[in-house]
Amino acid sequence: MEKSTVERLDVDELLQLALQASKENRNEQSITYLKRALDLKPREGRLHYMLAAEHAQMGLYDRAAEEMAKAVELDSSLVTAHFQLGLLHLTSGRVAQAESAWRPLDKLGPDHFLHLFKTGMLHLARDEFKECKSCLERGIKANNFNEALNVDMRRVLHDVQERLGKQQPGATAGAEPIIRPSIRPSGRAVLSAYRENRGDDEGDKKKKK
Repeated sequence: MEKSTVERLDVDELLQLALQASKENRNEQSITYLKRALDLKPREGRLHYMLAAEHAQMGLYDRAAEEMAKAVELDSSLVTAHFQLGLLHLTSGRVAQAESAWRPLDKLGPDHFLHLFKTGMLHLARDEFKECKSCLERGIKANNFNEALNVDMRRVLHDVQERLGKQQPGATAGAEPIIRPSIRPSGRAVLSAYRENRGDDEGDKKKKK
């Protein structure tokens, strides 16, 4: 699309084009649309959320964390952004920052899938594999709104189950850390909340009906 055409589009049009471009793996084009939308509306949390997703998809995790932090600062209702921000911190070794980013998820209640996922990941950070496994399994079962996030969590769960299978009683010294960059969030998990159901808050509303 020509630059002159892009400049005539409004924020909602640009967002939809960005979503379509991302779905077709045209990340560069998606970022172009999002940055243009942010020129028009720089304090729109959902745009920073989307840009963070694209950066995560490209492997630019520090930049993704910066954009995700902006998203939750501007729009605290983006609960998936809180979760993904904590996960970005955790897989970069910033456990205290992850806990802080996840604190707003406590208001969702202990049975909400995001609360279960974040609790499971904190158990993982402490090498509490059985507790982690239980939380992730419950979270996956409860999550009917974001299948791509379930895919990410199943990947973590697979690693945990392998560790439990190999774990010897009392043998923890020298174990390879299980929290590593390979379990960082994928941009697909972040974006699916928009593409599939326009956010977890809307999904909760549907569930309650």
